[in-house]
This record gives sequence, structure tokens and C-alpha cells, in this order.
Amino acid sequence: MRGRFVLVRRVAAVLLVPLLCAAGILLYLNGRAVEHQATVVGDTAAPDRIELYVTAQQVSAAQRRVQLRVEVVPTGSFLEDSGVNAPAKQITLYSTSPTHSEVQFPAGRSATAQDLDMSLYGGTISDYPFDGYDTELAFAAVVDGVQVPVSMTFSDIDPFFRFSAVSSRTTNHVVYQVEHLTRAQGTKIMAVFMMIVMWALALSVLTGAWILVSRRRGLVWPALGWMAATLFALAALRNVAPGAPPIGCLLDYAAFFWAELLTAVGVVSTVLWGTLAERRREPLHEVEKQERK
Repeated sequence: MRGRFVLVRRVAAVLLVPLLCAAGILLYLNGRAVEHQATVVGDTAAPDRIELYVTAQQVSAAQRRVQLRVEVVPTGSFLEDSGVNAPAKQITLYSTSPTHSEVQFPAGRSATAQDLDMSLYGGTISDYPFDGYDTELAFAAVVDGVQVPVSMTFSDIDPFFRFSAVSSRTTNHVVYQVEHLTRAQGTKIMAVFMMIVMWALALSVLTGAWILVSRRRGLVWPALGWMAATLFALAALRNVAPGAPPIGCLLDYAAFFWAELLTAVGVVSTVLWGTLAERRREPLHEVEKQERK
């Protein structure tokens, strides 16, 4: 019976690695299926329209902004035959960007992509890694003083955030869309894993300190070196959190601050009680004298 139990345990240990790899691949496929998906809104049926390809390049939660790259593609009668992506007449693009709300594209010249900043509202970065925000996107195009049909294809390439459309509509040739931003699945998994590791390391150091103190082992230098290294390793681990969250976020209050405190308590208590234990022991020169006698 015991041999059978050992065999089952060995088989389970061997199968653990491929099972974990399979679980990781499934999580990746699930995240890939729901993230970085393009959405289309606007007058897509109009033959003469201005097509906008809007890509979210980078999100800065600390500055509460998202950087967009907007490509303007005139179609139908708005496209000049002799140019490459050149409008037949000047196009004026209006947006909800607080820094660059009006962009002009001269006639006869290729329309170059423009980088626009949009504001984020709602949410707070201190909720990292479970923070969420909203942003409003609205675009309208005017040609010769007349507002013309517009279609927008929105996508994102920021690996740290996930975009999901909350609402979208087209009113009087104005495309409007609200996007909700949350941390990407990989970022959340990594942050939660870091919190678990921080607690595990801190409790390990505290357990080691309790054993050294309770058994009066004195100053065990290899153990002290490991504990002190853990104290600095926790800070290094915190600094590589994806998305560069600021100090004072949920990650810190849930794990990092406590892990640092427990580790420091373990190191200091081991040194104090170890020093007392070493002083209580008979000095080395006294031991040598007794051996000579």
C-alpha cells in the first residue's frame, strides 16, 4: 500500500509541470480573445466619408491620459485621384482632445497620422492592480464648412491595459464612443502573484527568526545574511511591478508594507536575542584555559 502511494505521488509530481503549463496557455488564450479587439462605429455605409483609424498607443494612469494615434483616410469624392491618401479638399477634424481639439489636413497633401491625448476620468491609480478608468472619444470632420459622414475603427496596443467599449453612437455625423480601461489580465495575475510571494518570503523570514530565538542559537551569520537579503529583495521585487504603480497603492497596503515590516522585525529580533545568547555563553579564552588545565 505504501509503495502504491509513493508511485501515485511521483506520477502526480511529474504531471504537475505540464498541467501548470497548460493552465498558463489557457489563461493566455483567454486574455488574447478578449483584449486588443477592434470596434467600428459611424457612417460605414456612406460612400463619401472620412475614415478614422484610432489606435490607443499608451495609457498613463498617473497623468490620467491616453495617447491616441489617429489616421485620416478620405474616401469617395473626398479623395484626390492624383495623390496617395490625399484629400481633394481641406479637411478639419474636431475631437474631444483637451490639448489638440482641431487638426487640419490640407488638400492635395497626404494626410499624416496625428497623436492626440484624451483624458481619463473615474477611478484612481491607488487601486492598482484593480483600478479602472473611462475615456470619451468623439470625432467630427468638416469639409468646405460642411460636416461630413465619419466612421471610426478603434483598437489598442498598450500591453498593460484592456479596453472595452461601454457605449457608442453616431449623431449628426459625429462619432461618439466611451471606452472603459482596466489593467490587462497578465498585469493582474503578475501583481497578485507578487503579493503572494511577498507574504511567503516575509513569513519564511519570521519563522526562521522564531526558531533561532526560541532555541537560543545565537548569531547564525548565514541565516542573518539570508534575512537581510530578503529585506532588500522585497524592495527590488516591488519596483518591477508592471505598470510602475506609485508608492501607496493597494499592492503596498495589502502586501509590501507588511512584508517589509515582518522581515525587519525578524532580522532585528534575531540580532538582539542572538547577541544576548552569545553574551551568556562562556568566553572563548576561558574555555581555552580550562582545556589547558
